[in-house]
Amino acid sequence: MPNHLFAGLARSLAVHGVTHLFGVVGDANAYFVDAYARLDGTHYVTAANENGAVLMAIGAAMLTGEVGFCTVTHGPALTNCVTALAEGVRSNTPIVLLCGDTPVHDRENLQNIDQKAVILSSGAGFEQMRSPQTALDDLARAVRRAKAERRPIAFNMPADFQWSDVDGHDVSWDVPALPKTEIEGDALDNAVGMIAAARRPVVLAGRGAIDARDALLALARRIEAPVATTMRAKNLFRGEDHALGVCGTVSTPQATDAIMGADCIIAFGASLNFHTTAQGAFVKDKRVIQIADRACDLGTGAVADVSILGDPASVADTFRYWIDEADIPGSGFTNDLPAQGLDMPPPATATTPRDGSVDFLTTLARLNDILPSDRTLVTDAGRWMVKSYGLLTAPGPRDHVTSASFGAIGLGLATAVGAGVMRPDRPTVLFCGDGGFMLGNLAEFHSAVRAGLDLIVVLFNDGSYGAEHIQFRDKQLDPAITLFDWPEFTTVARALGGDGVAIRCAGDLDALPEALENRPRTAPFLIDVRLDPDFVAMW
Repeated sequence: MPNHLFAGLARSLAVHGVTHLFGVVGDANAYFVDAYARLDGTHYVTAANENGAVLMAIGAAMLTGEVGFCTVTHGPALTNCVTALAEGVRSNTPIVLLCGDTPVHDRENLQNIDQKAVILSSGAGFEQMRSPQTALDDLARAVRRAKAERRPIAFNMPADFQWSDVDGHDVSWDVPALPKTEIEGDALDNAVGMIAAARRPVVLAGRGAIDARDALLALARRIEAPVATTMRAKNLFRGEDHALGVCGTVSTPQATDAIMGADCIIAFGASLNFHTTAQGAFVKDKRVIQIADRACDLGTGAVADVSILGDPASVADTFRYWIDEADIPGSGFTNDLPAQGLDMPPPATATTPRDGSVDFLTTLARLNDILPSDRTLVTDAGRWMVKSYGLLTAPGPRDHVTSASFGAIGLGLATAVGAGVMRPDRPTVLFCGDGGFMLGNLAEFHSAVRAGLDLIVVLFNDGSYGAEHIQFRDKQLDPAITLFDWPEFTTVARALGGDGVAIRCAGDLDALPEALENRPRTAPFLIDVRLDPDFVAMW
């Protein structure tokens, strides 16, 4: 019986525990996908667009912390993936894209293109299937690179190679974990000295430190420092005493006061980009200690006084050990701060929008309370996004999946599908805008229908490209070209196999809890929130 390579690739995924594969089939990956889908314990999830397949893998990887897997065919299918690949690169999300390629001998194939150049243009990595005999080794290398480099890696599979007969063999996909970090010398002395001298230190956790929560909390309590997170680590310290919430452009006023008054920032797993540092204001005139487990994250944003390459948890433990050995007293900073409420945004002040629309900020706050609290939260990009980042909550940092690292609208729904299929035991809640829904999310709404997801889509509908609309208004120009007469979104949702309600007044919002209770749990439910384009706060 032939042992075709496409079947061997499928078995390799299954053997290594890949339970979900997202994709769009074509002639260069269809047989591989078919072989995978027929194996026990595997789930093939179909996207409407190749860009969506990559985003689904990104959503799955963000939620689980593991590598996501997706597949497309060649040529235009691959070029459709560039935006999603760039999103994965910017968000440091490890995925493997198994992309078919035209047969190597077919010079005149209509869909022939330099696939390596396309992939590299997005910032993603590229791994070539060198031959049928090396294919499983090449795939394993792609997976290991995705894990180690924390970015998308494309595995390029010529179509003709996949019909070769090969002998199956096991290849390790493992990347060794970092050993316990042993710090010595000037870096340790200087870091501990800065912490000892600090009277108002803050412990900051980024996405790269979300698995070090307990060690960071222990250090913060020992030195009597409040704790904060970057946006992508939001909710890591939720409910803890002296939690400042997000450090950056969406900080609460009380958190901003505490951070601005700090004299030392100890940042774990954070690149200290301009969002986190509020354009540098939050680190100005402060001692900064930066700890990261990747050299490429050190010095890319704010330049720290001390940079340490190591595992965040073990570095935090080392700091605490030497602080105890030197009998250094706590800073006393937390004694000057309230234990709770530092991360709570102030109540919204309602505006008076035009008839047929509701106030944005007060509605956003009510939606946060009304929607199921045990949720996977996914946010698209748009004008409404920044205020939502500061207000919306999720159980933990991995439960908030973002899709705006490349600044593109319309990536959220496919990302939500990927996250949702990995946690089918609870609802997935997507927040998006009307422009993003029509640009990219509409096609993948039906993907959520096919997947049978319990997905709630909150669509902020101001009938415009909002960020551009407000720029025209600010410059006292006519914003006509930014305005759109969209279809009735609840009708569209039903036509695609979902359901939905419209929110046009306070009474509609009052009726929403009952509608949510009665919603279908195996199809997406859309909430069309009508807003006034002149009254949507951006910052």
